[in-house]
Amino acid sequence: MPIPSTSDLPKPKSWHEFEDIVWELYTRQWQDPHAQRYGRSGQAQNGIDIYGQQNSSSNYIAIQCKCYAEKKLNLQKIATEVTKADSFSSLISEYLIVTTESRDTKIQDIIRILNDERKLENKFRVHIVFWEDLCSYLAHPDNYDLLKKYYSEWEQIFANHQGIEEQKATSTRYLLSLDIQQDCKWLQELLDHNEQSYLAQKWQSCFRENRGIWQNIPSRTLLTQSINGELIQYIQGFYKNLDSIEEKCRDFLTLKLKVQPLEEKPKYESGILIFGTMHPPAWAEKYVTEQDVIALLNSKKLNAMKLKNLKKTIQTALDSGNQIIDRLSPH
Repeated sequence: MPIPSTSDLPKPKSWHEFEDIVWELYTRQWQDPHAQRYGRSGQAQNGIDIYGQQNSSSNYIAIQCKCYAEKKLNLQKIATEVTKADSFSSLISEYLIVTTESRDTKIQDIIRILNDERKLENKFRVHIVFWEDLCSYLAHPDNYDLLKKYYSEWEQIFANHQGIEEQKATSTRYLLSLDIQQDCKWLQELLDHNEQSYLAQKWQSCFRENRGIWQNIPSRTLLTQSINGELIQYIQGFYKNLDSIEEKCRDFLTLKLKVQPLEEKPKYESGILIFGTMHPPAWAEKYVTEQDVIALLNSKKLNAMKLKNLKKTIQTALDSGNQIIDRLSPH
């Protein structure tokens, strides 16, 4: 089955039909209902068939349509059309040569070198749009009405493919939702525990290892195509919070290793050992000193502050995860 990105639709037999297709497609792409064909057959057109303004820009984009039964574009033809367009009465920001020819590296090289030269002269850029590119534009769901208008017999083929892609996207969203549900269960478990050793030992990498769908490039590409940009950013923020939680849990383990030796020292029976010097005798090193107590209290105070901040991050991530699950679920 042909797919929208690569299908080679039959090329128009007349330049009138080809120009109609190009005009309708770019009127939509530019969001310019006033994009126009320039002149009529027999009139001087300055190498321009269609012109318009993208998103209400003050500059114009111009198009030259080239409908060929066989490959005919070359350096001379391209240079001739571009030179004509240079004399257009309004300022042009981009110039598109849209052709029924198939993609060709020789033509692409000509355009690239031409643009390098024109950049030095501060002139508009030239772009080449091949037939494969137009097929891809027509295959976009937003343009199915144009596909039906010009290629009614191909409409169902693309519609079927779109249905398959939607099923893939639905399945991928569901699998991502399952991953995030597991993350939320772990987040709730973290909230229910205050023991710092528990936080440190168990949560150093589990979240990072639970990202099979999000870390899979094809799956993420499918998600970005089927989910709005706001939700994608929300998901990215959720995983960023999980990374922060794992990092803070590793910090707790580091602090624990610093505190543990102090906690394991035997206590001096007469109380805290206080010496008038910063270097107590060797026999006292195995007992808790005043410096030990200060270090222990400071470490525990720091731990308490870090635990409080961690709990806030966990709650934020949990709330965010639950909202993402709800938005990923079919309604």
